[in-house]
Amino acid sequence: MASSTSTSVEVRSQTFHTEFEAICRGIQGSILPNIIAPWSDDDGTATDSCVLGPSIDGGMPERLVAHLKNNLVDLSAYDGGDFQDWNVVRPQQQWPTVTPDWEKWLPRMEHFFGQQWKDQGIYHLIKLFDRPLVMDRSLLAAALCFWSSATNTMNFRFGMMTPTMLDMAALFGLSPLGVEVNAALIAPEVEGSFKATWPTLARVAGSKAKNMLNYSSFYSNFGVEDSAEDDAINPLGEVEHAAFLLYWLCKFVFCTQANKVTLEFTHLDDYLAQGGRLALGPFLLGHIYRTLHDIITDGMKPKHGGPLWAFQFWLQAYFPELRAAVNISDTEPLANAFARAPRKHNTSALCYKFFYGLAQRTGTQFRPFPPVPN
Repeated sequence: MASSTSTSVEVRSQTFHTEFEAICRGIQGSILPNIIAPWSDDDGTATDSCVLGPSIDGGMPERLVAHLKNNLVDLSAYDGGDFQDWNVVRPQQQWPTVTPDWEKWLPRMEHFFGQQWKDQGIYHLIKLFDRPLVMDRSLLAAALCFWSSATNTMNFRFGMMTPTMLDMAALFGLSPLGVEVNAALIAPEVEGSFKATWPTLARVAGSKAKNMLNYSSFYSNFGVEDSAEDDAINPLGEVEHAAFLLYWLCKFVFCTQANKVTLEFTHLDDYLAQGGRLALGPFLLGHIYRTLHDIITDGMKPKHGGPLWAFQFWLQAYFPELRAAVNISDTEPLANAFARAPRKHNTSALCYKFFYGLAQRTGTQFRPFPPVPN
């Protein structure tokens, strides 16, 4: 039998959906099909910026604005959530952490492949993790109260917001263009391919093979130590670059649930190791959505793996009131600047009150990214 809370949520959801559909049918003729449309400032002044459509001619209809404002704040996640796990030292065990192994491996691999990473559009996302990332648990816990796993949006009084592929580009430098990451992606098993090499290594290691995937053991097996005495850089290991990228994808980007290297990303790391350019933006965005869904549907427990760190950067971009001042440079994505900024210590109650009281946002506030220089 469904609980009274879930039944109430279902009833409210159906009522909202019925009225929302009726409004959408009534405004079909006002929807402009243009994919790219000019953007004007709040006072109507034309700018050099554009927005992605479709859009609504004349702006949001009053009936739709009123319906969204009156219904979008859903407290079901807050009412059914258990927040005690957010008070432990590491709420998400898989949160990306810098280790001595990584501090040695990153500059070594950058020496050999820094330019290749830049050509592939992954350089800044790799360098994002050259310093510790501090989890803002107050910001995340409060924001998750407003996340709807049904629509993959944050639902505020003024309307819906969600991370987009353009945000992935602006925050992390990840282009939506490139080879699509899906089950059909296969990298040629050439020399230096981790996927081709691993079965042989696993057979030799026998029952100890699974221990080789622990992060510390993985580095010991595949990382090459440079000489600390004469600053000599040793030659590359047989599959060292591919192994480095797999380590980076698992530990820092996707923060695997197992909290160790997993083989599900071997097709990605081999493709990247061979110089391929992947559309990692949509792939990361999908993992963000899945992570937030897992946390919300499991009673707000932060134990689930996934790129929760990326959601934190998105929140800091669109809600600067809840972060410290940032020195932004046009030579790097915004997240790299956020990573260097000091933390602003807000309480969970303050963050929740801020989100709950958001009755409106101006057009300028929806453009947090600096313009791209000509």
